[in-house]
Amino acid sequence: MNTQVDWSSVRERVMAVEEAERRARGLGPSRCPVFEPALTPAEIAEAETQFGVALPDEYRAFLAEVGAGGPGPALHLTSLRRIDGTWGWVWDDDEDHPWLLDPSGPFVETEGWADRQTATLRAAGYEPAARDGDTSRLDDYREVFGDAGDEIWHVERGRGAIHISDNGCGMTGWLVVVGPHRGELRDRDCAVDPPFEPCVDARGNRHTFATWYLDWLERREAATR
Repeated sequence: MNTQVDWSSVRERVMAVEEAERRARGLGPSRCPVFEPALTPAEIAEAETQFGVALPDEYRAFLAEVGAGGPGPALHLTSLRRIDGTWGWVWDDDEDHPWLLDPSGPFVETEGWADRQTATLRAAGYEPAARDGDTSRLDDYREVFGDAGDEIWHVERGRGAIHISDNGCGMTGWLVVVGPHRGELRDRDCAVDPPFEPCVDARGNRHTFATWYLDWLERREAATR
């Protein structure tokens, strides 16, 4: 799913679009950095060692050549940062609640999520009642695991994936890192519990990190011409 991508001009292209949009709104140049600094190969390797997984090549190259965080589809990318010696993905500068990738199993696609929850509950000695059309067993997790139920459920639902972007109005973007769909993007509305939907282009092809990001950039560039 990953290809060699030339990211060399992307940082400047995004910055040019940002400034063009500010001018169109009658604003002056931004005084805030558009991107966070790019990561060094040693820093990326340290993060990969911490999580015990290799990041998808396209995203890894983006971190090294463009930045550890910055503008992205919808709103912004989450930022890969080292916080008190531990790497995690941060949204809106909330370093108290970084997303910590759990690579212990493949990302569970939506069609397998109901079975995954049932298996976890049964492994804990709990037999969940049959439910028609309800794929979420969050209440059962709370009953079995107490105060830790919510965290266990949410971590398990995002296992094998990175929370890569917050897209506004409860929408989030996820980059699959472990499993057969490694390198692909998923969209999810966190306000409820809908499926994780594959992120696709105008032709219905599933996005990888590069196609997702570059498609967004090209559409923004076209809108400013």
